[in-house]
Amino acid sequence: MTENTAQSLLDSLTSPKQVMDLSDEQLPLLAAELRKRIIDVVSKNGGHLAPSLGVVELTLALLHTFNMEQDKIVWDVGHQAYAYKLLTGRASQFHTLRTLGGLAGFPRRSESPYDRFGVGHSSTSISAALGMAMARDLAGGKEHVLAVIGDGSLTAGEAFEGLNLAGHMGRRLIVVLNDNEISISPNVGALSLFLSRTLSRRWVRQTRKDVLQLLRSIPRIGQKLALYAMRGEWSFKSFFTPGMLFEAFRFTYIGPVDGHDLPALCRHLQMAAAVEDGPVLLHVRTCKGKGYAPAEKVTACCSQIPTSTKRSGK
Repeated sequence: MTENTAQSLLDSLTSPKQVMDLSDEQLPLLAAELRKRIIDVVSKNGGHLAPSLGVVELTLALLHTFNMEQDKIVWDVGHQAYAYKLLTGRASQFHTLRTLGGLAGFPRRSESPYDRFGVGHSSTSISAALGMAMARDLAGGKEHVLAVIGDGSLTAGEAFEGLNLAGHMGRRLIVVLNDNEISISPNVGALSLFLSRTLSRRWVRQTRKDVLQLLRSIPRIGQKLALYAMRGEWSFKSFFTPGMLFEAFRFTYIGPVDGHDLPALCRHLQMAAAVEDGPVLLHVRTCKGKGYAPAEKVTACCSQIPTSTKRSGK
């Protein structure tokens, strides 16, 4: 497909509902076009480049899975919302971003009916989405309500107040945690270290493989032992990964999920949407600045700061 054909895909979208009808082949092409448009405009007008580049696939997956004519998304802070603006009928005006009389750099209710909540800075998304979920339930509605919050915003007390109340009330609510391990600067503190836990490192995968092979080699009972081990793996993961924290808030925890794998994102968002008996948190890992080498390089350098330095806040 030529670049001109790819470019026409974004310009042909006048409603976010059209994203739901895109094929698996079209979504990556649209992702590339979104990144190009964001880079072109932000390089001239200024703005929050790296955060919005990091959530291109997440934004596409959200709009591919949920119906924005009914469902509601609350973006925390708004630094991540440029792709969302482009896909909600504002592509032709996007060149006016952050200019006098042009598009705002943040979600703004007066700008679009798809901007469900006006935001600035920060950590308000969970509380706002919970209020919308309560209003929905009182009105007997069935729509989904989502809050998209970054790991930097999650360190604020207001975010935890929202988590605490949502878990206590048991409302049907989806919180998407966009975890890129860096906000304006590298995140610090115990929560950042906790979210960084992962069982996907190579040595962990190899150890798992070796243990299963060893169990299977035991005569007569090996296969049963390996089966029991795999059944217990989820409990093991929930103890050693961030799921333990969010389960304590009475959230169903899903993740971590690769935030740049569109099929996986759509599949896990559908799983989250299927949870009907309380709030759910989908943990998504993204690369800030994805698709733009200079931004990716800066983010990678920041994320490689030694743990001891992160703890001290330097």
